[in-house]
Amino acid sequence: MQLLQQYLTFFFLLTPFFVLSVFISMTEESDMKTRHSLAVRIALGASCVCITIFFGGAWLMKLFGITVDAFRAGSGVLLLLVAIKLVYGEDSVEQQRHKTSAELLRDAVVPLAVPITAGPATLGTLIVMGLEKNAWNEKLATAAAMVLACWTIGLMLFFSGVIVRVLGRTIIAMLGKITGLILSAIAVSMIITGVHALWTAAA
Repeated sequence: MQLLQQYLTFFFLLTPFFVLSVFISMTEESDMKTRHSLAVRIALGASCVCITIFFGGAWLMKLFGITVDAFRAGSGVLLLLVAIKLVYGEDSVEQQRHKTSAELLRDAVVPLAVPITAGPATLGTLIVMGLEKNAWNEKLATAAAMVLACWTIGLMLFFSGVIVRVLGRTIIAMLGKITGLILSAIAVSMIITGVHALWTAAA
């Protein structure tokens, strides 16, 4: 049950329907082979970056002398901004639409895997989660849920053509806004927890 909860948390942190909308817009002039290759590279790139940040976050925190609660509150603010953007606005992808297949594949990791799929708010949240999990069995279970979520996104992108035919762009955009609402709840929880802990420590 806990693994499922972690999987769903990671899935929504990766803003799947926003990523799907951007992917569809950027690849509407590409052939199926390019879209499939791009989907696999995005899933692989996002997985590698997320795993690196999750396990290396503690070292980064010690290097810069940042407390877990301060980082939790800061990441919550970033996540809340992402949620607001998902609900009220959309990123422009006009500059990416007319790229060739080779250019799209070259850009699979940056910007498609990072920061479009795994953005700064997501990576900040991963650092906090990595610090909260002390036992290695918990860390490995969380990492497994994270990788599964990344490859679920990849699977959605792989079958993006089918999804857009079945759901349509309007429903996908609506689901993206619902994702924003879920992220806002996660963000507010992180902010409250972080600020409360900092306030208690300072008192």
